[in-house]
Amino acid sequence: MILGIGNSGSYELEAFQSVLTELRKNGHDAILFRQDKCLEKDFLSFEIKSNRCLFFVYVDGKKYDVNNFHAIWYMKPMLPDILLNFNPPEYRQLLAKSFLQMRKSIWFLFGHKNWINNPLACDTMENKILQLKIASEVGFHIPDTVITYNPDDVRDFYKKNQKKIIVKLLTSSSIKGKIIGTNIVKSGHLDKIDSVKMSPSIFQALILKEYELRITIVGKKIFAAKIYSQEDEGTSIDWRRKPKVNDFDVRMETTRLPPEIENLVFKFMERSGLKFGCIDMIFTPDKKYVFLEINPNGQWYFVQLRTGEEIALAIADLLIFGR
Repeated sequence: MILGIGNSGSYELEAFQSVLTELRKNGHDAILFRQDKCLEKDFLSFEIKSNRCLFFVYVDGKKYDVNNFHAIWYMKPMLPDILLNFNPPEYRQLLAKSFLQMRKSIWFLFGHKNWINNPLACDTMENKILQLKIASEVGFHIPDTVITYNPDDVRDFYKKNQKKIIVKLLTSSSIKGKIIGTNIVKSGHLDKIDSVKMSPSIFQALILKEYELRITIVGKKIFAAKIYSQEDEGTSIDWRRKPKVNDFDVRMETTRLPPEIENLVFKFMERSGLKFGCIDMIFTPDKKYVFLEINPNGQWYFVQLRTGEEIALAIADLLIFGR
């Protein structure tokens, strides 16, 4: 039996179901603990009985001993809206941290299990600065970058790069229902650049693109998708600008990476401690592969739907065999 920890959103349920189908073909089964249903029938419960520690997960009211799961697939658990928007507002952080501590206890108590990904490694690799450091050390091309909340650093970087830079978040957006993508920094933004003091951000030199890449790594398998973001002005800076239901409105197709780039990908994954991840890259007109970031819990199901690549099968195999 395999435990999934995630949510009840339609995209996540479809992705989970696709992996579950592959698991069942091999005689395995899985359940999905949905954190956004934590006020309904999905609960976590820790007990000590006769000096023995027990941890249980409830899914649709049915009780399971976590110790009986062979592997744990850790997705992106989120709290329900009623807790995220709890009133009075000053209690929201306390509630969120309390539920996080319940999940974190599984990380530490069951660290010996086969995880995708180990949440400690996943949490560590959410750090964009660490990502860029590791990527540069293994040999990837990296855009000239400044990560700061010092307005003067941004002004200097803007001038040094001939006023051609982009800005993006240092962390994934935690604003419910809103995605803040990559944006070009324009001269008018510099008039309000003191506001950067409120939020450390990533500033990078604007890189010309022939196309972009979404590279999904599952153990020792690589699934690369070529994204033709430059065919539409609306997706030229950020291909996520035109989301559709469980998808993105941009042309993509499967592709292969050169062996030397695949080697760099595997070196990066080994250094990061991740078994799974989605790397975003740019392929430039002068034929360079430029590393942007890795999403340790990135979306992959839309790539499978678009390209026909058997990513769900690879995830199922990784959960079963651990490699």
